[in-house]
Amino acid sequence: SSDPDTETIYRHLTRGLPKPTERDMQGTSLRTHLLLHQWPYLIVQNDIMFLRDPSSHHLRPVVPGCLIEPVLNDLHTQLGYCGQRRTEQATRNRFWWPQLRSSTHLFCQSCPTCATFKSPTPSFRAPLQPMNTGFPGERVGLDIIGPLPISVRGHEYILVMIDYFTKWTEAIPLLRQDAASVANAINRTWISRWGTPLSFHSDCGSNFESQLMREVCEMLDIRKTRTTPYHPESNGLVERTNRTIHNILLAFTKDGHQNDWDIQLPFCLLAYRGTIHSSTGFTPHYLWTGRDLRLPIDLRYPLQSPDPTTPQTFATKLREVIRSAHNAARVTLENASLHQKQHFDRHTSAAAFQIGDLVMHYHPIAPNQFSPTRRHTRRTTPFHSPFF
Repeated sequence: SSDPDTETIYRHLTRGLPKPTERDMQGTSLRTHLLLHQWPYLIVQNDIMFLRDPSSHHLRPVVPGCLIEPVLNDLHTQLGYCGQRRTEQATRNRFWWPQLRSSTHLFCQSCPTCATFKSPTPSFRAPLQPMNTGFPGERVGLDIIGPLPISVRGHEYILVMIDYFTKWTEAIPLLRQDAASVANAINRTWISRWGTPLSFHSDCGSNFESQLMREVCEMLDIRKTRTTPYHPESNGLVERTNRTIHNILLAFTKDGHQNDWDIQLPFCLLAYRGTIHSSTGFTPHYLWTGRDLRLPIDLRYPLQSPDPTTPQTFATKLREVIRSAHNAARVTLENASLHQKQHFDRHTSAAAFQIGDLVMHYHPIAPNQFSPTRRHTRRTTPFHSPFF
């Protein structure tokens, strides 16, 4: 035997020598010492070392270290990439070597095929990182709703823009969701009415990450941020607002008005802006303008008319009203953010990767790539190998 782990013991067995002494074992590996513990059950037949089972007298070849991986690879493959326990049982029934269990488990854990096709993708949930803001226009979230049923005016998408502090929302129907349409809607709606925000926050859609949008933001000195790919919860405020607007829109178009949803959209915004937001304790309209939104019902039941005043006095009072409302909203937002984090973090599980761990890159596949009608697919697995 030319294997350094079995050479000493193999030589003693083939030459009929007694059990190796401590002097003979000096400088040998741990595997050699573990193999020596099996000395009473070791024999050599046809130049192959075997381990005889003391109860059944079944002979199992002792696999040298250089052949362990090829043996495991062949057996694991022929057994259909079974799990660690079954691979170990099948290996132990046929072969023997020191530390068989640990080496078998390590091999199965490192198997690219098992990691690619059989292992479920770990679902990690990191602690919540609140994105707090302190004044209007500090951060504006962007997103697209659609495709929706094409309206009579040809609109199919909705561009949603929401201020993170006041929750003031704009929603613009679009014919297309390309970069030019998005940039044009932002300029003629938000920027022309409310000025330039400090930052825009969106997902990684090409319409938001295009060269055109980068040039617009650079020209207007707007910081552009984006969510982590495949994690829309990084823009959770907009995602939640989208659902709210969509639900209001469904209610407004339930009586045969599905094709004029773009006409009903401004009334959805009226309803949303006039509703108290739980995170701030105020309506978006009040935090944005400093006064309550006048709804159609207020025309039927008139409120008390404000006292006549001069523009200068009105501006002074309005400034104080807005300042007080914003201070109260900041406190409410901070408390709401803390409560949301405490609730969310109860079910967090961070990825416990250690230095030296073998990992693969997970990249989800579109569902239609598994369609049986497709003769060829670009990829049949969401994982990229080899291990990193």
